[in-house]
Amino acid sequence: MADGFELLTAAHAYLLAAVRGVPADGWGSASPCSDWTVAQVLNHARLDQQALTMKIGGTPPAGDPFAPGTEPGADPVAELEAVLKDSAAAWESVRGAETVETPVGTMPPAQGA
Repeated sequence: MADGFELLTAAHAYLLAAVRGVPADGWGSASPCSDWTVAQVLNHARLDQQALTMKIGGTPPAGDPFAPGTEPGADPVAELEAVLKDSAAAWESVRGAETVETPVGTMPPAQGA
């Protein structure tokens, strides 16, 4: 079984692949999340990554992951890449710790990642 760090890397790659596949005019389209557009799903994912590491790095998300904005940003792929890079670095910084504080409680880093 893969550890949390391997799963995080794979999940980030899948998310980036999905975002790269959205056409420029697709951000306002409906998503499988009935109340959210494709852009809102992207923003939720981006903000959620920031929220999950805010107790590690001390920086809160740029907004509420559960009330995401409707605009994808000027460069959705680059903006997501930056967030995912920061997220991966935050988790990596605590890889050797026994436990880490997260918004959902204290846990081993490999579980949180």
